[in-house]
Amino acid sequence: MNQKAEFSRLSGNMLKIIACITMFIDHIGAAIIYPLAAEGILPINISYKELDLIYRILRGIGRNSFPIFCFLLVEGFIHTHSKLKYAISLLIFGIISELPYDFAMHNSIKLDDNNVYFTLFIGLLVLCAIEAINSFSAKKELHFLIAPILTGCVFAAGALLSYVLHMDYSYRGIALITVFYLFRFYTPFNLLAGYIILLPGNNEMYSIFAFLILLLYNRKRGKNLGRLKYLFYAFYPAHLLILFLIKSYLSNALS
Repeated sequence: MNQKAEFSRLSGNMLKIIACITMFIDHIGAAIIYPLAAEGILPINISYKELDLIYRILRGIGRNSFPIFCFLLVEGFIHTHSKLKYAISLLIFGIISELPYDFAMHNSIKLDDNNVYFTLFIGLLVLCAIEAINSFSAKKELHFLIAPILTGCVFAAGALLSYVLHMDYSYRGIALITVFYLFRFYTPFNLLAGYIILLPGNNEMYSIFAFLILLLYNRKRGKNLGRLKYLFYAFYPAHLLILFLIKSYLSNALS
C-alpha cells in the first residue's frame, strides 16, 4: 500500500479550517491579551510570567496559519476558473478587513500595518505576471534566460511593494508565495524552502507544524461549497471585529 496515499488525507477545505483556527488563536493573544496586559488590567489573578507564557503559546500556535494560507493561495491560483475574480475578491475583503484589523490590533487606524489580504493580493498579482512571462517566453521562443530574469524582476517589484506599503509579513510573504508556486512540483523542497524564508521572523520557528501539515495535503479541494466559500473570506474581518468588541468590553469592565 502506498503509505503517502494512506496518510495524505487533508483536503483544501480542511487546511482552510486549520488555518482559520490557528489564526483565531493567534489573534486572541495579539488583540486581547497583549493590549490589556499592557494596560495592567487583564487578568487580575495571573502573574506577568504566567500571562507572558500564555501569550507566547497563543502566538506560537498562530505562526502556523500564514504558510497554509499562502499555500492555498497558490492552489487557488492554479485551479481557479477566473484569476481576475479571485484577485478582486482578495482586494475587496482586504478593504473590508482593514478597519477591523486596525482597531483589533492597534485601537486606531494604522497606516503602517496593513492586513494579510493585501499581502495575498500582491502575491497573486506576482503569480499572474510570472505565468504571463512564462507563457509569452515559450510562445515567442525567447532566450532561456529571459523568463527567469523577468520573473526575478517581477518578484522584486512585488516584494518591494509589500515592504513599502507595510503589508503583513512584508516581502517574506511574497517570497513564500513565489517559492510555493515556482517549486510546486518539488515537494518537500518547496516546503523546506518556505520554512527557511520565514524562519528569521519573530517566533516563526513554530510554523514548522504548518509545513508538516501541508505534507498531508491530498491535492483535492474537498466539497464544493459554492458561494459558501465566501464564509472563509468573511471569517477574517468578522473575527477581528468580534475580538475588538471583546477587548473594548473587557477594557471598560476591568479598568
